[in-house]
Amino acid sequence: MHAASVILLCWAMIGAACFFPSAGAGVTAGILAMLVAVVGLPHGAADHRFARPRLEPVLGMAWLPVFLLGYLAVAVAVVGGWFVAPAATIVAFFLASAWHFGREEPQLPVGPRCLRPAFRFARGGLVIWTPLVFHTKEVGEILALASPVGSGPEIHRVIAALVVCSWIMLAIAAVAWVLEGLAAWAHGGLRRRMLLADNALVASLVALFTVASPLVSFPIYFCAWHSARGLKRLRREFGESWPELARSLAPLTAGAIALIAVGAWWVLGGAGWTDTLIRATFVGLSAVAMPHLLLHGIAPLFEESARRPTTQPLQLGGPA
Repeated sequence: MHAASVILLCWAMIGAACFFPSAGAGVTAGILAMLVAVVGLPHGAADHRFARPRLEPVLGMAWLPVFLLGYLAVAVAVVGGWFVAPAATIVAFFLASAWHFGREEPQLPVGPRCLRPAFRFARGGLVIWTPLVFHTKEVGEILALASPVGSGPEIHRVIAALVVCSWIMLAIAAVAWVLEGLAAWAHGGLRRRMLLADNALVASLVALFTVASPLVSFPIYFCAWHSARGLKRLRREFGESWPELARSLAPLTAGAIALIAVGAWWVLGGAGWTDTLIRATFVGLSAVAMPHLLLHGIAPLFEESARRPTTQPLQLGGPA
């Protein structure tokens, strides 16, 4: 049901992009910021609750300071990276995002097992690879807004390299999509319907990423698909209703919005409101996204450690 809703939303936005291509940049930036604030940021605002049952069994009472210090350290490093090494920050952020998005996609056993990690990485990065190929100039302008003045040549070189990488990833994702379609027709019943629905979802998202501006397509994918599914999983894990989950996430979400706003006002001030909003949203989102990606990446390691049986205490002396 969720996939069908996202498919309909994708084609509605594709129609809007085709018939209303000259929508105001200020309106677009406002919609981007609102969607990220209402749906995207709450997805990361649950990280402390996600971390506790995974870190506490291993770290004990030290889990909270370790979590907070690590989270803040990564966020500060990312913000600093935009000023000190923007090209490296862009590459790290894009690749880490593709890896994280791929891990969060539906785990469908399609294709040779040895190639599935590559398929998942390529699929997770479709929201990155497709705009890089079909909206190269616009992506470059967005990245230039988030980078220091004078870093244009460096940004241009890294975008050129990422475009080459994107073509390779799109080819791998296309192979995975074809294999999924063939697997759908080889099966019947519920499995066929699931595979065909996922196949249609991927095709719809790629069409959206190809036609619409990245400022439209990214929040649609990030908020309506990735974050919405993540919040749904968290709600099930926490055993809470939607209002209860919203109340628990509201304080940290408001704090993240406030930090981004302060950064926009004091540090990232641009030539105009639209530029400042886009810049603050992009840099702020990357700053809160990177620790989120790393946390979800290392969580399985802590879960495995917590499941290991504790070592039995040594017995002094032999049996009675």
